[in-house]
Amino acid sequence: MQYLIFYLKLVAVILWTFFTSVLFLVVALISRQKSSVFAKTVNFLALGIFPILGIKLNIEGEENLTVCHPCIFVGNHQSALDVAIYGAMCPPNTVAIGKKEIAYIPLFGWLFKFSGGVLIDRKNKRKAISQIDDAVNAVKNKNVAIGILPEGTRNRTGKGMLPFKKGAFHLAVAAQVPLVPIVISEFAELVSFERKILRKGTINIRVLPPISTVGLDESVVSDLALKTHALMVKNLTEIKSTVN
Repeated sequence: MQYLIFYLKLVAVILWTFFTSVLFLVVALISRQKSSVFAKTVNFLALGIFPILGIKLNIEGEENLTVCHPCIFVGNHQSALDVAIYGAMCPPNTVAIGKKEIAYIPLFGWLFKFSGGVLIDRKNKRKAISQIDDAVNAVKNKNVAIGILPEGTRNRTGKGMLPFKKGAFHLAVAAQVPLVPIVISEFAELVSFERKILRKGTINIRVLPPISTVGLDESVVSDLALKTHALMVKNLTEIKSTVN
């Protein structure tokens, strides 16, 4: 019975994601302001997914999502569900940075690309630097906030955080905009697609106050990444998901 419920919910999530992707891909293709489509897309995606799964989000510090704009949002990465979790609280005129392989995912990947998402070729350092420069220009000239998951890949252990890559911190310093860390409680006991677990419950989220980068330069990027990682790990130990 548990596996039947799992697969029924999973199919419903896939169908909702398909519907959302088709709907907003059309919107993205005809829209003049691409960055406005991204937030609307992921907001709408989350609107359907969490009722299907029976999961609630409890957001602490929600005011920090909009206290400064533009900014660079950084968050921990545990699961494919993160797209919907961050999507539920994505402010207007915000886009995300992801690896270029996302563009190869039918419908959703195309939507990511055409709705203003920034795709980075991590295997080509020169090209990746150029793409980061484009993101800096978007932040400065188009007033766009950007979300990045600095672990670079999902933490499949479901515990703690992987070391941070420095791209998000280079970007924040280059654009001279604040970093806003977002910490999502460990939720492997609620949702694990690998273990075929989908339980009802609450995922707790903590949005931390902005970290200013004004006056900082490239020489402090490594230290900034380490301090932000330590701060987020500390907060991760303080919040827990709950199973109903």
